[in-house]
Amino acid sequence: MALQREAAPEAPVGRRERRKQEVRERILAAAEALFQRRGFEATTVDQIAEAADVAQKTFFNHFPTKQAVFEEFANGRLAVFERVVAGERQRRASTRDRLERTFTVMADHAAQTSELVRDLTLHMMRAQPAIGDGRSVGAAGAGREQLSTLEAAIGALLRDGQAQGDVRGDHDVAFLTELIVGAYCMIMIQWAKDERYPVRERLRETACFLGRAISPTEGTE
Repeated sequence: MALQREAAPEAPVGRRERRKQEVRERILAAAEALFQRRGFEATTVDQIAEAADVAQKTFFNHFPTKQAVFEEFANGRLAVFERVVAGERQRRASTRDRLERTFTVMADHAAQTSELVRDLTLHMMRAQPAIGDGRSVGAAGAGREQLSTLEAAIGALLRDGQAQGDVRGDHDVAFLTELIVGAYCMIMIQWAKDERYPVRERLRETACFLGRAISPTEGTE
């Protein structure tokens, strides 16, 4: 299953621009197949260019580095998460049920695109800024932006829950969001490190636990 990416905004385009978009999509499709089969580190720009049937120079006309292609998929993974949460927010259900469904859908998606998602997960976590770690501002900024996307989606879900009365109000949304996103990321990291890790079961169990923890009846007694 191909990793979904954000579609480019629709606009009238000429033949030349259409050609550029087609080549770009071909490069992305080739890179995705190679990343899933070989992993990010083992895939080279030459291999991507060959699989896409383009010259290396053409590759660099579209993407400055292999890392830039990888970032495209990282953003696509986050877009999937955002769409899942947005869909859950439209569904008539408890916040606990919405959270469980979100975690379950993301576990299924990870299983379908396993090798690539493992690399993406580790990449996002490694990009997080740490004091004195020597990483570039660009890499750290990208990681922080990706984490902020997860937090924004879960934060919106929790605010909906407080409005409908099934999310506790004695802690602010930012605190509850940190707990949920932190737990989700930690489970994904464990799975990224060990393909035998029972990610689906752990995500479901964690969502159930967190659902109880954010409940006003169980959280305030």
